[in-house]
Amino acid sequence: MSQELAIDPRPAPARGEAAPLEEVLDHVLQKFTPGATLPGEHPGLADFARNLRNDIPDHLLDRQLRSLSHAGFLRGALVILAADLRQRPRPARALLLSRELLDAIDPALGIEVARALLTLPEVEGSRLEIGSTYTQIHMLLADVLHERGEPGQALRHFEAVLAADIDNPRALRGWRSCVRVLEQRGLSTHSNNRGLVVLDGLAEVELSRGFNLERYDLGRPLGRGRHAVVYQAHDRRTGRDVAIKRLLGDGKGRHSRVIEARFFAEARTLAGVRSPYVISLLDVVPQQRFIVLSLCRGGNLRHALRRQLIGPSDLPRVGNQLLAALRAVHAVQAIHRDIKPVNILVRQAKPGSAIALADFGLALRNTSGPTTQVGTLRYMAPELRTGRAQPSAMTDRVSAGIVLLELALYPQPLPDAFDKLEDFDPSEAVPDGLPDNWSSVLRMLLARDPAKRRQPIISK
Repeated sequence: MSQELAIDPRPAPARGEAAPLEEVLDHVLQKFTPGATLPGEHPGLADFARNLRNDIPDHLLDRQLRSLSHAGFLRGALVILAADLRQRPRPARALLLSRELLDAIDPALGIEVARALLTLPEVEGSRLEIGSTYTQIHMLLADVLHERGEPGQALRHFEAVLAADIDNPRALRGWRSCVRVLEQRGLSTHSNNRGLVVLDGLAEVELSRGFNLERYDLGRPLGRGRHAVVYQAHDRRTGRDVAIKRLLGDGKGRHSRVIEARFFAEARTLAGVRSPYVISLLDVVPQQRFIVLSLCRGGNLRHALRRQLIGPSDLPRVGNQLLAALRAVHAVQAIHRDIKPVNILVRQAKPGSAIALADFGLALRNTSGPTTQVGTLRYMAPELRTGRAQPSAMTDRVSAGIVLLELALYPQPLPDAFDKLEDFDPSEAVPDGLPDNWSSVLRMLLARDPAKRRQPIISK
């Protein structure tokens, strides 16, 4: 049994365990300053720096930070934010920094920032306030550590939230999930928090609200997006576990109707695709605004990498499966448009498990004429970054190639150019010597010229 999964008997985290915030901020500056765009080189960064000095509300800063990230200037924004915090350490703004680092760019450094924040007296002083920076930091750390396969550490952070907000359903769900994992490993999960056992079961009560299900027994939530939430469920008719994806909201208003139309367009696209490497559509219930999908127990590709269920040596296997999924999608004249690690699921939580391409919410079928530019910058084809072309099967192939390149390089990150808006040749980032001729395959998928992105002939 791995020692890192055992419960730490100390409260998490105790004062003095983490590095001082100033030291961690210096680490951020040292890492991201080289190559960062300066405020004088981009008006958006200059405006961001000015807003930091003028103390505009944090939620507006968060919105501007995300906009800069989408535009490819995240490195420069992080440097500006860290430098400002170095002079004026304000917890709520440092929490913005931690969240951006945790969002795949540098999770380990994001954890360092969050833990350093917990050593600040003003944060510690708000520990019993519901919704305080203290509880937000603990919730953030709990979610990340649970996701990273460290339930013992995550459990203590969930308990810190519940100590202030005993009926917080999200923290309770996480706490119960950690307890189950640890008990399955034969570890003690004795809690010093009063009321947790009494409230055990609140999550099930909460999940059942708003559903009128006869065929499906609803279980725990698996994930939540902007417009929908996914639950694990049991199909009484077939006796199998499934995933239920349900729209949020009441369906009223023009915007809600547009979202609902896209939601069921996803179902129609999935209904036409036949591949063992694409998530399967099992049922559609328009009256309750949900669809039923095959259940994947291994999380998404990013989670599987962090949990060491998948690694660079799996490139030939995962690559073959992802390209087979793309062939099936393109065979029905559909374009996925948002291929990235979080939209690639792993069937089982064990090494060697197959993948399944999922989340067709942005997919297009039988389209002609201009379309709205969507997707994630890091995984965009060169011609989409510069607006020279429309989404196509060729741009899907680039996205798949970037995902597979990220897998091949792991744990090293993708080169910085992938997170910037400027045009570049992604094939130049492919290393030599990848197994089974995958260096050549990736260069073909990532070719700057779309005409050279042929569907590769690969071994089974």
